[in-house]
Amino acid sequence: MSTHALLPWLAAALSSAGAVGLVAVAWTGLSARISDHADTLDMRLRYLQLTADPAAILRVQALVTLALTVLAVLRGSPIPACLLPVVWLGPSFWLARKCTERSGLIEQQLDGWLLSLAGTLAATPALGDALASTRKQVAWPLGDELETVLRETELGTPLDGALSHMAARVDSASTSAALTILRVARNTGGNLGKTLESAASNLREMARLEGVVRTKTAEGRAQAFVVSAVPLPLVGGLHALDPGFLAPLWNDPRGHALLGAAVVLWLLAVIWAQRIVAVEI
Repeated sequence: MSTHALLPWLAAALSSAGAVGLVAVAWTGLSARISDHADTLDMRLRYLQLTADPAAILRVQALVTLALTVLAVLRGSPIPACLLPVVWLGPSFWLARKCTERSGLIEQQLDGWLLSLAGTLAATPALGDALASTRKQVAWPLGDELETVLRETELGTPLDGALSHMAARVDSASTSAALTILRVARNTGGNLGKTLESAASNLREMARLEGVVRTKTAEGRAQAFVVSAVPLPLVGGLHALDPGFLAPLWNDPRGHALLGAAVVLWLLAVIWAQRIVAVEI
């Protein structure tokens, strides 16, 4: 067989190898993202002390994705596919919101707990014993986190390590600062009770400032929510009222370009709005 006759076969082989390589790279990236998604779900479920299985949530999301894709193909409409972001992002957003609410409740309990711990340390110099004593006086959810810390220490984890794990679980600046002060003051000596009283006073002042900031940015956060939530229901409502009204967007290449540009601009608006209202203290 001549060299010229081999060229088409060689080109086909290289094209096939390139396609397989691209699919492999895409699958590797997708697998990594799915793994990260599962790890995030597992971490948040554990923090909220929920018994749901992350793998089961992923299976349900995959089945719903397949059903919506088939429905979009059968109906010849992209409307069902517009629900895919809700399917994949909805559970994560809900869990993230619940985690934020739990962390916020813990922040509200911190100053009272630190004052109680400072008083207990006056009679019980050992920090571990003082933590066990104040655990009985603290309500949910901070009480559950302190119970986890005590369990970890009983299983052999150093107290500093258990407090670090608690800070990582709660993922709150105020909680991390309070626990860091507690660890540093414990290891460097000095009057730990006075240090904790000062920390409690600072936390109360930070909470007051955060309340002022939330009040001042309430209107901006409401506008950011409108920008984030309105477009998809609006498009669905227009399509339900008049299916032909938005037909050029689905059937014409220029409509596809406009739709893609609108989605990009919408995502940029959501990101910028969130950054604008996220005022750090």
